[in-house]
Amino acid sequence: MRMTKRSTVIDVAKAVGVSPSTVSRYFRGITVAEGVRARIAEASARLQYQPDETARALRGGRTRTLGAIIPQVTNSFYAQAVQLIEDEAHKRGYAVILLTHQENAEQQAAQLSTLRRYRADGLILAPAAGSTAEGIRNVVHGMPVVAIDRFLSPAMDSVVLRNHDAARTATEHLLQHGYKRIACLLSRREIMSFEQRWNGYKEALESRRKAPILIEAPNHDELRYHLCSALLSRKGPDALLCFSNRATRTALQAYDELALPKTSRLPLLGFDDFEMAAMVDPAVSVVRQPVENIVRHAISILFERIAGNDSLEMQNVALPGEMIYRHSCGCK
Repeated sequence: MRMTKRSTVIDVAKAVGVSPSTVSRYFRGITVAEGVRARIAEASARLQYQPDETARALRGGRTRTLGAIIPQVTNSFYAQAVQLIEDEAHKRGYAVILLTHQENAEQQAAQLSTLRRYRADGLILAPAAGSTAEGIRNVVHGMPVVAIDRFLSPAMDSVVLRNHDAARTATEHLLQHGYKRIACLLSRREIMSFEQRWNGYKEALESRRKAPILIEAPNHDELRYHLCSALLSRKGPDALLCFSNRATRTALQAYDELALPKTSRLPLLGFDDFEMAAMVDPAVSVVRQPVENIVRHAISILFERIAGNDSLEMQNVALPGEMIYRHSCGCK
């Protein structure tokens, strides 16, 4: 079988009648005359020419790839964030290498090393619990990093929710319904966003002279077990604030496991909207994170860093959430 010769930049240049450097400028995104640009695009498609990204990286020091490291792909918040990261990267001619750390700091370090070996130009990171800005920088060796969802340090760019304010507002809303024993449901309080939400929740309760109730476990199976025990207790909570969409799903699973009728289920309000939140009965009230704005801010900051904008100060952006009141919290 005869092997088809791969087209080169010289082949495209000859077909168009321009120099190879003009074709190269076109593929690097440098301005080329309108008519020439159209002819290069047509000839490239006809000849099935694709630039060699590896060679370009060796010449220019860029691989035109971004890394994205998140805890899990099964979490709807991160799944949406990854899709938006890919969309924004594609607009800029970049590909995305997606990795997960499963809330394991050692696995995160291994994934950071992988991206360094593949010479990713930058990284969007939702840090694992216990991470430090210094520890991450020691692994990536100068790669620009922007943290999303979880603030790490003023010394690292980040784009997050105003977690403290959102949790305080959500707790105050539940208090306004007359609930007196509001429990917060979460896994691993050492995750920075959860710690900030805990502080906002606690402040709202203490302002009304009410005690916080913490239902916590290192994983969601154990969390469901602890919640079931609390639901069966005579002195259990009378409302729930769930600190993540997975915690909200855990609460709904606990209600089903105990076969609680709708009238016996505790009112609840959760963080992060998810596809089924409006479809269950009663529909779930949530704090909706501005995931699109979070990703767009993060991508914008990251590409400023990649471009070598030394005048850009460290960016720590905190965006407001949106309260979506449905029926689960007691709203009609």
